[in-house]
Amino acid sequence: MHLLSLVAIAALVGVASTATKATEVGAAATVGKVLMIPSSLYPTHRWVMRELAGELVKRGHKVVWWEYGLAKSSITLPKGVEERFWQLSVKDQEVNDLFLHKNHSSYGDVWNSDYKEAATQAAGWLASVKLCEQVLATRKGDFDLLVKEKFDTVIVDDLYNPCGLLHVGLQKSVFIYWSMTALRTESAWANQSPSPPSYIPVPGTGLTDELDFWQRSFNLASYLKAIYIHQRIVLRRVDALFQRYYPGVTEAFYIERNASINYVNTPPIFDFARPYMPRVNFVGGVQCHKPKPLEGNVAKFVNSADNENGFILFTTGYSVQWKHAPQHIVNAFLTAFKSRTDVKFIWQYDGPAIPNLPSNVLIEKWVPQQDLLGHPKCKGLISHGGINSVIESIWHGVPIIGLPLTAQGRDNLLRATARGAGFMLDKEHINDKTLLKAIRKIYDKEYKQEVLVFQDLITDVPYTELNHSAFWVEFIMRHQEVPHARSGADHLNILQYFLVDVLSFMFAIVFLFFSAIYYAIKFTCKGCCYVCRASYRTVTGGSSTAKVDKKKKTQ
Repeated sequence: MHLLSLVAIAALVGVASTATKATEVGAAATVGKVLMIPSSLYPTHRWVMRELAGELVKRGHKVVWWEYGLAKSSITLPKGVEERFWQLSVKDQEVNDLFLHKNHSSYGDVWNSDYKEAATQAAGWLASVKLCEQVLATRKGDFDLLVKEKFDTVIVDDLYNPCGLLHVGLQKSVFIYWSMTALRTESAWANQSPSPPSYIPVPGTGLTDELDFWQRSFNLASYLKAIYIHQRIVLRRVDALFQRYYPGVTEAFYIERNASINYVNTPPIFDFARPYMPRVNFVGGVQCHKPKPLEGNVAKFVNSADNENGFILFTTGYSVQWKHAPQHIVNAFLTAFKSRTDVKFIWQYDGPAIPNLPSNVLIEKWVPQQDLLGHPKCKGLISHGGINSVIESIWHGVPIIGLPLTAQGRDNLLRATARGAGFMLDKEHINDKTLLKAIRKIYDKEYKQEVLVFQDLITDVPYTELNHSAFWVEFIMRHQEVPHARSGADHLNILQYFLVDVLSFMFAIVFLFFSAIYYAIKFTCKGCCYVCRASYRTVTGGSSTAKVDKKKKTQ
């Protein structure tokens, strides 16, 4: 009996081993070819998407990276990724100043308190349309070959990337549409995720999900404006470009709506709570990782900080050009830093050389941000509000001193400060005194406690966002299309979506019902009155009249 049990166990182990091998073979069978198409206007898009590219290469997939732009990025791609970069040029000087030379006046004006931020998102889209036009005008043959090339899935940046959208529209491939921001109003509209303006703040408004009457009114107006700009201004220009080179191609909006999966570059609970469709996956933080040991001057500087006061990191990513910053702003930071000799400051700064730099300040053109944020001596982050910086700061449990220079930066910082993970400064009040006050304030225990709570909520998941995003890429490879993850709203027009036809029908029915009741009562009353008058004449007026008539006849 004991021998039979051993045989049975051996058989079960053999079955399990066979099943494991079958699983491995099945996993190997899903290895495929992936095309990634980022936007080149903002380097942060490449910074994030390359993390997924590297993970897919590690899993055995072939990754092709296609990018077109004014200049090749200095951000290197992981080994094994096949990069195809098409360098373009445009005659528009403003586009070159903004995205190539980065010497546009807005880089300096952004510090001014009275600066009225332009519609940067619409401007980015219009610039990307010009770039895509150059692709089709100068390299249409190469583009057609890329469309004919077989890929198991395509990952497209959903911001400033019309040629990427055209590619999947022509190839009719399954694709993942990746939002490098939070779930924007127009992105949610495209993937059918509800965005009630009664409690979901529209990006750029600087509002939270707690809205009074006037804020809800402003939020509704902002919602309609965002939809109008994207649908009637941006996408109409994109469609005109598509039709010029490929007559009859599907409209850009319906290509957007046809995405199999939508990625959003925020963790699931980073944004204010909102409804979304099953095909929407929040993968923000794919670039987050445990800190690595510091090296060189940065390591030496950090080691010189004491454990109690540590150091504060000041970064502005790719967005701020310090060579264009007003001198009084630079002087305000220097004065504040110099006044706190007990604290070390690491400043990511690429402007003109600073004479007589305080000994407690280290300046570097680029810093290993996550390695510094993850260091136990890091006490705070001064940030302009870049979405990646804010997420990384929370991921590593570091409170934030927010210095929003743009509407997008304020939106990102609101997601952290609304939960007590830091606070914001007004740029119109930036001086050495307000900065000193902020530096003292960031050491309050409440901010550290709240950011640790926020950190735990974001990181307490059974997977990393990098594995999560890679899984869905492989899911699409295996299943291609997932029709039951699509909303029935995909087949509805705007009148049907908002039930205008149904409500009109119901109002018509109600109107006809009450009209019928009204006229029924009216005719009934008239009938009753007629009967009553006729009866009255018969009883009274009718007999008198008959006598008079008889008398006349006799005479």
